[in-house]
Amino acid sequence: MQTDQTEAVTGRLWTTDLVLNLFISHFMFASYTAMLTIIPLYVIELGGAEWQTGVVVGSFGLLSIPIRQMSGRWITSFGPKRVAIAGTAVLGIATLLHVGAFNVWMIIPVRVVQGIGLAIGPVATATIIAILAPSNRRAEGMAYNGNAIALANLYSPLLAFWLFQEFGSGVAFVYAGLMSLAGTASALGISANRTSMPAEPLSSSSEAAKPPLISRSAMFPTLVFLTYTFTTAPLSTFLPQLAKLKGLGNPGLYYTANSITQMLALPMSGLIADRLGRGSVIVPGLLVVGAAMFLLVVADNMMLFILSGVLNGMGFGMLQPATQSLTVDRSPPRERGTALATLQQAWDVGGSGGAFLVGPLGSVIGIAATFGIAGAGTILGALGYVTYSARSSLRKD
Repeated sequence: MQTDQTEAVTGRLWTTDLVLNLFISHFMFASYTAMLTIIPLYVIELGGAEWQTGVVVGSFGLLSIPIRQMSGRWITSFGPKRVAIAGTAVLGIATLLHVGAFNVWMIIPVRVVQGIGLAIGPVATATIIAILAPSNRRAEGMAYNGNAIALANLYSPLLAFWLFQEFGSGVAFVYAGLMSLAGTASALGISANRTSMPAEPLSSSSEAAKPPLISRSAMFPTLVFLTYTFTTAPLSTFLPQLAKLKGLGNPGLYYTANSITQMLALPMSGLIADRLGRGSVIVPGLLVVGAAMFLLVVADNMMLFILSGVLNGMGFGMLQPATQSLTVDRSPPRERGTALATLQQAWDVGGSGGAFLVGPLGSVIGIAATFGIAGAGTILGALGYVTYSARSSLRKD
């Protein structure tokens, strides 16, 4: 055990466990991103209205907030390997159950269960990276994990949309479910010993030895990241409808363009964040995502549509490794699972919670305008980061 933990400090990054962890992230998000292009259209196919699309998309996160926070403690108690197995299995089985949903309201229960799986799986994979990667290569390790996810984004939404159009919703859902279960198979091969949480001396109070449900050290990066995740609400709710309304083509092309630039940006941004500091990529990343959202407001041809995807992927590629690494930097080793769970609450609040907001809002102000509101939020996030960081520096001085 001691040897395994020392190895994560000496500079060695690439191990069998790391590679298997990348496979888990890839297959898990191949399943999730497949749903981005088929769920909104499936709701419409079943006779649902625009506001119901927001409800169905948002229902994904109904139980994610409490479950994700508990996952931090589960990781501490049972290890990230077991939590990764549970998360991918739940996600895969719930995705397959979509085949039996024959009206809009029947989709909601399986979406809720699906959200539980995705609430705990990524916390486990991010924790495994935090354990395996040496501290001076942490953002680089997070970037490789992001690239595994970006690779899924490259083809899965496009393929799922094609399967939906050519063979129907059932085939598309089976494809998405099996991808997540492939992630479960990958998780089974990871070493539980080499990915166990680092031991700390127990205090006199057993309660004090438990990590908190919500990590205070992670609140700042979580609030900043929240301004990004809110942009995913109009994307997951209205992007297929926007593409159809304006004749922009297969919405999966947006995610393909997004993924290509993510894969290019992630390794470089991880290296920059390790060398120049986390803020050197977080602030520009938020501003680039904001520009992508504003482009969707005015996009009336495929070129602008794809350009928005390119900018969005570039911005997220800058944000992902830096915000995760900033969270780990600010948290004690034993609290890292909880801290990363707190950070990923931003997906539930901004993405799923935001979908409940933009669904009805899109019916009032128009679906294109919701992207502009999301873009304005990223500018506030960048300003908030700069302001808080400046104040923290003044306090230290």
